[in-house]
Amino acid sequence: MKSFVLSTLAAAATATELLIPLYQYPANNGGAWSPIEQALTANPSLTAKIIINPQNGPGGPGQGLDDPQYVAGTKALASHPNAQLLGYVHTSTDGGVTRCNRPYSEITADIRKWSAWVDAGIAIRGIFVDEAPVNSNNDCVAYMRNLTAFVRTDTASLHFATPRLLVFNPGGTGALQPYYDMQPDLIVGLETCFTVPAKAGGDYDQCPASGGYERYDHDGVGSSIDNVLFPAVGKANAARTAVLVHGFHDFNGPSANLSATGAVLTQLVQGVVQRGIGATFFNTAGYHAFTDGPASIGAVTSVLRAANGN
Repeated sequence: MKSFVLSTLAAAATATELLIPLYQYPANNGGAWSPIEQALTANPSLTAKIIINPQNGPGGPGQGLDDPQYVAGTKALASHPNAQLLGYVHTSTDGGVTRCNRPYSEITADIRKWSAWVDAGIAIRGIFVDEAPVNSNNDCVAYMRNLTAFVRTDTASLHFATPRLLVFNPGGTGALQPYYDMQPDLIVGLETCFTVPAKAGGDYDQCPASGGYERYDHDGVGSSIDNVLFPAVGKANAARTAVLVHGFHDFNGPSANLSATGAVLTQLVQGVVQRGIGATFFNTAGYHAFTDGPASIGAVTSVLRAANGN
């Protein structure tokens, strides 16, 4: 009995979470997000960190907290005990080409706006920092260290519940150890795509034909983590690393030539969990649609829960 209990506790401690970039508008008083709610209800043992992003941040006048649709949608999501909502901010003024060049006062102002959602009764649990640095250029280490301290310790102007959650998204691998040393909950060490060809008759997202993206697991299940992610960030950081894969349709050739099927989705998710990755997400149609298969939100949550063994 003792060994069973210990193994169960160990599995729970190392369970891979879901990290959902929810960039879809919550139409119909949040009803557009009902597939996500249904997935959370059906998989109560699975923790989902959900990124809320009205307009590259908390939104301006008439957006975000001023929009009844967002208020209804976020309140409904936050009512699920296994949901943790994160507010989106970004560090760049040129779409991520230059990191940490956005005035620090602007990003802290956005974080204070996210705290205002808490004051309005919406349980934002922390911050998701997009366009986070992949190296120490542009004095990014100091920038991110100050930002981390602000989110985690400012109690005068920020009213997030504790523990305050913090996720960095550099969008790719790089010299990330200084940022792991800041102890964020997660760093998105690999955000990439599955397929190169566009889906026939559809507009699903894909890897750009010009290259520059790691076609996920194109050398076999687990290959992107083993051959690209771990050499860059180290296995010791696996539990605080997230892997996001979009464009899961068609195939990822030419080497492994895996087809985007439910069975392959299961294999890929199992590969993530077996490598101790802290959080993941797979999606077929991009971050604005969640019901398209094979990687619908319902399928991904159930496959991940099963891979976690609970």
